[in-house]
Amino acid sequence: MNKSPSKSKNLDLCQNCDTRFNGNYCPNCGQQLKEFQRPFKFLIVDLAGNIFSFDTRLWRSLKDLITLPGTYALEYINGHRMRYVPPLRLYVFISFLFFLLLSTFVSRMVVISEETKSSINSEIKEGMDKNDISADIGILNIEADSNLITGTELFKIIKTVINDPSRYMNSFLTFVSWTLFLLMPLYAFILWLFFRKSQPYFYCHLIFAINQHAFLFLLCGLVLGIKLLFPDQSSQPENYALLLIPIYMFIGKKQLYQKGWIGTFFRMFAAFFLYLMLFILVITLLFALWFDLNFL
Repeated sequence: MNKSPSKSKNLDLCQNCDTRFNGNYCPNCGQQLKEFQRPFKFLIVDLAGNIFSFDTRLWRSLKDLITLPGTYALEYINGHRMRYVPPLRLYVFISFLFFLLLSTFVSRMVVISEETKSSINSEIKEGMDKNDISADIGILNIEADSNLITGTELFKIIKTVINDPSRYMNSFLTFVSWTLFLLMPLYAFILWLFFRKSQPYFYCHLIFAINQHAFLFLLCGLVLGIKLLFPDQSSQPENYALLLIPIYMFIGKKQLYQKGWIGTFFRMFAAFFLYLMLFILVITLLFALWFDLNFL
């Protein structure tokens, strides 16, 4: 049965594919029915609404990330997604702020005066004069025919870093940020190994791993922020906040996986130990790659 002309006239026309429909989104191409050719004040109202909506979801996500670590992941996995910022987007936002603070903090710590640079360069030059390419480095026991770096090469690397510490520190922090991002699926897989009976699907453990890394960056970022605001304080009580990390990890696993206290503790300890071993291995290999690309 054909639609009457009057009904067709009441339908909205998609500007992208010319499909007539009722609703806010075209059923054919998915484009939103929104008119952008309108007074500027209406665009400002829309923008403010979008910002307020994101702001509301951001604060709710941060609140639940901090106070309900396991429940937050469970709520998101069970379909309550519109109230939260997507976990990966939240992680990227928090990690960006963390590494920005870390870069600022490290830049303050590695400031080297020209006088100190001259003194160090003189000592390096003196050391290079005493070490030719075939010399051994005592503590490293590097032989002349070794594939490892020689004494002279090591001195050159030290000199390069001393003369431009910020460049290599920023490069190293970028390496660390990407390494931690790539290690999250590994952590999620380890969680799946130990808690798969409670949550059989890998996606659940991945969301939880993203949330836990986001909280880790958030807490460490707050600690760094305090250090940057109060650089001359004699005591550093903010460091005690880092003791919350294992407590937070335990509570999160207890809420999400709903195991007994003892079972959760031992599974968490075993998962952490395995992750730590693999973390050290992967970090070492990737650091060797970063070092090779930057210096050799």
